[in-house]
Amino acid sequence: MSCRRITTVLRIPASALGFRYRREWDRFLEEHEDDFGWDPGYFGPSLSDEHPWTMREEDHPDRRLDERLPEWPEIVPGPFLDYCLAEKMEFEFGEDDRNVNSEALPLTKRQAEKYLPLYRKLFPWFTPEDMKAVRWCRYEWYDGTDAPYLYSDPD
Repeated sequence: MSCRRITTVLRIPASALGFRYRREWDRFLEEHEDDFGWDPGYFGPSLSDEHPWTMREEDHPDRRLDERLPEWPEIVPGPFLDYCLAEKMEFEFGEDDRNVNSEALPLTKRQAEKYLPLYRKLFPWFTPEDMKAVRWCRYEWYDGTDAPYLYSDPD
């Protein structure tokens, strides 16, 4: 039986962090593997990373991360780096959690200021301007399935 979850993360595309090729991103994940997790308070590779850019013929080490695929021209390519803010599991739900609408929102100025130090721990060069690529994402999903692909283009 799968467990229903509501997850809230800060999400940024790897390409917005300066990674241009899949091999660079994969190397970064390997180097930081012991630092990452999917629990609140940790950075980690997005749980939605199975769609649409992984396990595909086009996903070789030399593939550019900002290359839009013909099948998904409207989608910002991943992969993403997530910072988990909160997660509720099936036995923790209340009235406010009954029908969660997935959403990806730009950060407010206050949120960007609050979370900038988190990104500077991994990326010392990160600026307030770079925070414009970060999205606050809240979504519902089930264990045994991929978390939904959720992001909105920076405007």
